[in-house]
Amino acid sequence: MKFLKDLWYLFVRHMMKTLRMPLWLFIGLMQPVLYLLLYMPLLKNMSGGAGIPADEIAKMFVPGMLVVMAMGQLFAGFSFIDEIRVGIIARWLVSPASRLSIILSLVGSQKITLFLQASLLVFIAFLFGLHVPVLGLVLTMVMVLLVGVAMASLSYAISLATKDESALASITNTFYLPIMLLSGIMLPISVAPQWIKTAALFNPFYYAVEGARCLFDGDYGNTMVLKGFGVVIALCVLMIWLALRALKKMAA
Repeated sequence: MKFLKDLWYLFVRHMMKTLRMPLWLFIGLMQPVLYLLLYMPLLKNMSGGAGIPADEIAKMFVPGMLVVMAMGQLFAGFSFIDEIRVGIIARWLVSPASRLSIILSLVGSQKITLFLQASLLVFIAFLFGLHVPVLGLVLTMVMVLLVGVAMASLSYAISLATKDESALASITNTFYLPIMLLSGIMLPISVAPQWIKTAALFNPFYYAVEGARCLFDGDYGNTMVLKGFGVVIALCVLMIWLALRALKKMAA
């Protein structure tokens, strides 16, 4: 009970901070929406040459954009570093609140923002003619939120370890673009050269994107759905553990 109370109080505190700056909700939505508006029509015009039916373009493209939005949680640590610097995190560490409640409250507040952004993106996609089964959409949102949990936790772990915005920016920017492109967010990896197909197998977000596309198609029994959930759940556990380890090391 105490854990839940600590978690709730910290979560409310983070949400109040987020609500004071609602502009960030739309800033985080801007990149996927621009892809939707400016890139997806190009795929529609190329559908004959690329072998992708025009009515399947949205189902292929939107899941990738949702995963990209979740991967953007990797930048959640930038505002967190400022709180480390001014001593807010140090005060939490000497309080009775558990380390896990501190991490989960931070991650939870980020997930509310991610859910709102993803919902807005799906709504815009529906205006573009997207049709997707309800269960497939719900399961995809769960997978997207799990990706967000993993990336936000990793961002907090890096922030606690470096305590420097420049170091966080260097690390995140080095890895963000390659793993994003190798996840097949814009086009299926199946149309890529063999060396990219091989490299994608080592990218956990490839399984999330492919699993989400299967869910959008209503293909719930596809092995990529199981692999996608299995990989992102394992990634969540690992990244939360890393964030907890970094927080405990800071308290030592």
